[in-house]
Amino acid sequence: MPLDIIPLEEQAASRSKAKGGDMWVTHKRIDDVSLYEKFGQVRRVPLEAQTTYTHQGVEFVEPVKVSDYSALQNKHTGGVLNVRPVGKTYALVPHDLLFKAQAEQLAGSDLPMDNVEVCDRIYEEGARVHRTIYFHDLQDMTTTRDGKQDAVRCRMDIFNSVDMSWALQIFSGAYRDLCRNTLVFGGEKAYHQRKVHKGAVSPEAMIGKATMGLEMWQNQKEQMRLWRSSPLTEKQFSDILKETLCKKNTAAARTDERLAINESRLNWMLERFKEEKQELGLTLWAGYNALTHWATHLPDANNNGRNERKRYQRNEQVRQIVDGPSWRYLEGLAA
Repeated sequence: MPLDIIPLEEQAASRSKAKGGDMWVTHKRIDDVSLYEKFGQVRRVPLEAQTTYTHQGVEFVEPVKVSDYSALQNKHTGGVLNVRPVGKTYALVPHDLLFKAQAEQLAGSDLPMDNVEVCDRIYEEGARVHRTIYFHDLQDMTTTRDGKQDAVRCRMDIFNSVDMSWALQIFSGAYRDLCRNTLVFGGEKAYHQRKVHKGAVSPEAMIGKATMGLEMWQNQKEQMRLWRSSPLTEKQFSDILKETLCKKNTAAARTDERLAINESRLNWMLERFKEEKQELGLTLWAGYNALTHWATHLPDANNNGRNERKRYQRNEQVRQIVDGPSWRYLEGLAA
C-alpha cells in the first residue's frame, strides 16, 4: 500500500492529510504511535553487491554480502528506501521506539496530559518524521510585535531521520513555530538539543531533559530563566564537580588529595557539559542539564528496583549541588 493512502477505517486520528509520499495525522493521545508503528517502522537489512565474472565465454552474476553496510527497509511496504547505505557505526533510532520512549517519560512526568494535541508526520516513506505535542493547559504570555500580550501554548517537537538527512533534534518551550535550524518564533525555547546519528546517542536522556524543561517552565519558570542568564565556565563547572559528584571519600583520598577526584566521572560530566553548551551556552542551565543527564543515565535493566533507588539518590545529589554555596554564589552574581 502506498504510504500516502490510509484507509479511513484504520485512522486512529481525528483528521488526516496526505500528499505525495508524506502523511500526517492529529489526535489527542501521546501513547498513540500507531502511525509510526504501521507506516514508519524502518529497520536495517543485509546489503549485497552484484559482481560479475566470465567462465568459458559466459558472463555470470554473483551476489556478495557487504559486511560493513546495511540497507533500510520499510516494514509496512517491504520496500527498500532509496537512500545511501548506512555503516555499522550509524546509530539508527527507529521512529516507533523513539516516540514510545517519549510517551512513557511524559506519562511519568508532572505535566498536564489531559488536554493535549498531537501532530504526527511521516515524510518520504519513513525516511524522516516530525512529532509535535501541544500542551493546551500549559501556556505562557509573550509580547507580540505590536506590544500586546498574547498566550502561547507550550509544546515539544522531535525531528528524526533514518537516512542521515536530519539529525535527531528535540525542542521544548512556549513558541508558535520553529525551524530545524534551531530558530523559534513567537516565544522561546526551554530546551533544545541536536545529535547526529553517530556514536553514542541517548534519545531517552534528550527526551528527559526536554520534559524537565517544560516541568521547570510550569513550576519554576523564574528559576529556569535565572539559570539561563547565569554564566558558568567550564572551569567553574569542573570546580563544582570536584567538590561534589566527583569527590572521593575513601581512606586513600583523605590522605592524598591527588586521589580525591574521580577523574573518569569528571571527564564524562565535562563531555556532557560541552554537549549542552552548544545549544544552551555557558550557563547554569547547561550545567543543570548535564547534571540531569547523569541523574537519569542508568542501565536499561532495572536490577530488581535498584535503578529507581539509584535515580532517587542521584536526583538528591543534584538537588544538593544546586542548593549548595558555589551554585548559589553564581546565581547571585547573575541576579
